[in-house]
Amino acid sequence: MTRAILALILWQPPASPEARTPAPGARVQVATLVRPDTVEVGDPFTFVVTVAVPADARVEWPTIRDSTAVVAMRGPVRIIDEGTTLGTRRERAEYDLAAWDVGALSLGLDEATVRHGSTSVRVPLSEAKVVVRSVLPGDSTLHVPKPARGLFPRVVPWWQQWWPALLVLGALAAMWWWWRRRRRTAAATPPVPLDPYLRAQHAFARLERLALADAGEAGRAVALALDVLRRYLVARVPAAQLSLTSDELLAAVADDDRIPHDRLRSLLVDADSIKFAARVVSAPRSREMAAEAQALVDAVEQSEQARRAAELAAQQAALDAEALARRDAEESARKASRRPSRDVRGPKAGAR
Repeated sequence: MTRAILALILWQPPASPEARTPAPGARVQVATLVRPDTVEVGDPFTFVVTVAVPADARVEWPTIRDSTAVVAMRGPVRIIDEGTTLGTRRERAEYDLAAWDVGALSLGLDEATVRHGSTSVRVPLSEAKVVVRSVLPGDSTLHVPKPARGLFPRVVPWWQQWWPALLVLGALAAMWWWWRRRRRTAAATPPVPLDPYLRAQHAFARLERLALADAGEAGRAVALALDVLRRYLVARVPAAQLSLTSDELLAAVADDDRIPHDRLRSLLVDADSIKFAARVVSAPRSREMAAEAQALVDAVEQSEQARRAAELAAQQAALDAEALARRDAEESARKASRRPSRDVRGPKAGAR
């Protein structure tokens, strides 16, 4: 790959006898090129320098006089005048060189001097470099050889070769045993039944969030609310079942004084006309019927809680009465044990 170094240099040389301040408008342009930019040791390459100077300027080109230098000249420098355009003359110098070391080498050229009247401008050429590859064979590139193998290979027992796999299998077996044990424990533990009233309240809240009446499903909302009511009654009344019709359900709960029968009968009749007779129900009426179903559940639950409280109070009263009777019996037995016996004291008195 050819590398070109282009530079636009505008110098103002220091005040000295050799280089004085150039006249206004004095300008020098320079471009360098190394071709090819990568060679092998001893291969020829060319260094080209092109300058643009004023038409009456003179260029003094440097040379490499030391023939033992790392980069040496193979012949005299060739100077080519490329002509003058608009008061600027272009001049090119071509150096035939050869390198005798490896790496990125500087060409070792001094500065070129452009003289224009009483002004001198120095053009540095030290930045130009060439990359030189080694021509030595590959066995001398300082590669570290592999260590020598032993005479006899080391015999490793099978358990040392397979212990990671055995460890993984053991861990998998332990995880499988733990999972089976947890599954059996979960299967053996019966689930805690949810209170029927809490389950009904959760179902009514979920039905309200669905807002089926507002979505045009008023009849479906009524049917679902009645299903929640039926499931609650089945959980509270042993004679009630989900497979019963409305009339059969009313007959099954007729003897239960916890249930408001008139309200339940009216709600079931309206719901049956919607479910089976395809009666159209409005959204407000659907919400009223769902609220009535929830109110019936609340009323039955209040009666159930009152009945349970009464039963607990009766049981506690019976326990208190039994405890009081036991204490009275113990107190009577204690008093009887402290009373003196006449049969024992009689003979003693006669003997005296």
